[in-house]
Amino acid sequence: ARWSAEDMAEDVALALQTLALKAPSCSHCGKEGAELKKCSVCQHASYCGAACQNADWKKHKKTCVTLQDLRKRVLAAAAAADWREVLKWEGRMEELMARQSDASCESTLAVFSLAHRAGFRVTGSTDHARSFVGLEERRSPLLANLQRFRDQGEAMCELADFLCFLERQSEASTWFQRARDVGAAHGFFSVESTACTGLGAVALNEGRHEEGVAL
Repeated sequence: ARWSAEDMAEDVALALQTLALKAPSCSHCGKEGAELKKCSVCQHASYCGAACQNADWKKHKKTCVTLQDLRKRVLAAAAAADWREVLKWEGRMEELMARQSDASCESTLAVFSLAHRAGFRVTGSTDHARSFVGLEERRSPLLANLQRFRDQGEAMCELADFLCFLERQSEASTWFQRARDVGAAHGFFSVESTACTGLGAVALNEGRHEEGVAL
């Protein structure tokens, strides 16, 4: 199925819910506590007081506008089905993730992963497929940390599908096996079933490849 604005809008809305969560500690000194105040501009970085906010401004100003604009641009891009606009910000991704919670990091990875998935569906580019794989490999352990096991299993299966497209069958098999184990461990039959089907397809493809080599 081709990517549409509705597909990405729904996924991005879920990702942005956690992207906007308060950071778990002061972005300058690292102090944890319930009295942290968010930056009034980006509503993302948090501080335990004006002193820390002022001390951190030289560094934070490089990403403050980015965080604010990222939300606007991603939502606008989702409405317009413009995944290219989202990917304009990918070069700042590591800055957006610096010293953030697992939930915020996972959401940031998801935003760019979804954009590459959309780009792949539209263009068929292997570059988008490789980027998607790299982002999803980083995202998977965060989903586990957040105990979002169904999402993790489904994401693993999609990651494995992309690896099959890239003809990295051995890696695809590993991810399908991991997805099957997650599905079995947490009672998600649909995940387990999808993973088993994927493993069967990988085995069939490997068998055909071996037959071709023998010939």
